[in-house]
Amino acid sequence: MGAGIRAEVSLPTSSPSPFDGVVDGSTPIYSVARSRIAPEPAADDRPAGDDGEDGGMPDDETPDDGVPDDGTPDDGEERDPGVPADAAGDTVVIEFLADADLEVPEGVETVFDYGRKAAYRFEVPCADESPFSVLDRHGVPATETVVRDGRLLVTFHATDLPTLRGVLEDLQESCADMRVLRLLQSSTTPEESDLVTFDRSELTERQREVLSAAYDAGYFDHPKGANAGEVAAELDIDRSTFSEHIAAAQRKILATVLD
Repeated sequence: MGAGIRAEVSLPTSSPSPFDGVVDGSTPIYSVARSRIAPEPAADDRPAGDDGEDGGMPDDETPDDGVPDDGTPDDGEERDPGVPADAAGDTVVIEFLADADLEVPEGVETVFDYGRKAAYRFEVPCADESPFSVLDRHGVPATETVVRDGRLLVTFHATDLPTLRGVLEDLQESCADMRVLRLLQSSTTPEESDLVTFDRSELTERQREVLSAAYDAGYFDHPKGANAGEVAAELDIDRSTFSEHIAAAQRKILATVLD
């Protein structure tokens, strides 16, 4: 059994979300499905020999595009097969369920009417910053996608902690307003089964500065590398101010850890 982690993240419905301009988040949508379509290659881009003639190259030559005969890019970079390195030119088709009377902009069509609910479909250019493109690059599919309370909620499974960290870091880079709502460790995993996450935006900029300075100075070490007065002097603040900031930061962190 795998040591998987189920993650649920919250993002705005605005750009880089593909739902930007399609829904405002006031009406719930669910059962989101997505299909990615690559453009048809132009006739000039087809490999030699596609017309049935022998247009191949000698075995000891490399095509002009710099890709050796084994298909490996000559830039030395290893790429995950099946995961596009560049989304430029691709189109994404998105379908979702919502109330049948949902007002949608031009370009969004109703593809099936269930009565009170309906299935809607639209196409958008594939954007590298889209949360779904981020998941594509890591080879991680979105297992559940809904819009609720004005936010885009995406659930996915990571096979291990390094994959989880990579996905979350890239999501945060593409969307600063990304929030981690829930992390659930696989029940078959004997280690790290009590996984929690802390949103650093909970700390004020000053609290993060004081906490970082205290950590770097060895304030939390045993024995201490520096006392409160020494760290406060380094920050050019009163000892009482330092104690106030460090206590507030610790309360927020421990509230998450001990919840």
